[in-house]
Amino acid sequence: MKQTEMNTPVMRAFLWSGVVLVATLILAQGWMMGFVPGPSPALSAHDLAQIFIDRKSSILIGCLIQCITWSFYATWAIPIIMFIRKMERSMPVLTFASLVNVGGGWVFFILIPMTWAVIAFRAETLDPATIQIMNDWVWFDWLYTWPSFSIWMFMIAAAIFYDHNVPTIYPRWVAFYNVWSGILIFPAGLIGFFKTGPFAYNGMIGFWFDVVVFFGWMVVMTVTTFKVIAAEDKRLSGGLQASAAAGAH
Repeated sequence: MKQTEMNTPVMRAFLWSGVVLVATLILAQGWMMGFVPGPSPALSAHDLAQIFIDRKSSILIGCLIQCITWSFYATWAIPIIMFIRKMERSMPVLTFASLVNVGGGWVFFILIPMTWAVIAFRAETLDPATIQIMNDWVWFDWLYTWPSFSIWMFMIAAAIFYDHNVPTIYPRWVAFYNVWSGILIFPAGLIGFFKTGPFAYNGMIGFWFDVVVFFGWMVVMTVTTFKVIAAEDKRLSGGLQASAAAGAH
């Protein structure tokens, strides 16, 4: 195998890890923990503390599952970064920037279940006000960190726009989709101004709209990258057949 060829079976497995991530997020944070969406930021500290006490076991188990599967964000992103590298003509600036960005995003994600687990671990003895602050921290980590993810969407779009391959690896519409996704998750930055209503971190816009934008983006990038891998397999297969035919002659 040439150095420029890609291990497409591993890349497919990495993409599937992103599907597992989303599925287990629904299972662990949604069904087990009951945090999709989370408790209202207007909830009293005492009532919030009681939630962590009552759901202690399910929260701890859910956090353990999340600590494992949030790690899949990095593996899911690798095939996309590999194709970014293939789209760059010279110095792989966007590739290196993507690696740094994804690594930082993984840290944001892993802090979410870790913090909830710490709260549940001592929920009976922690001051309710401390629990309230720590829970607020988790939701700000969940949503307020939107700029880093938005920036990676813009980097993906830039790589597609400047793609020198003919035909281009990703269709152009994927670039525009990434630009719009990077813009549309901006409302997550408004959760600091609201404790109730649609812009609160459990609200229709502050939570649901941004979650749909982000995970919808993951779905689109997963599906389109599977198609890109299929095209890569076809290209490699055609190249091998041409080489075999040339060798026969």
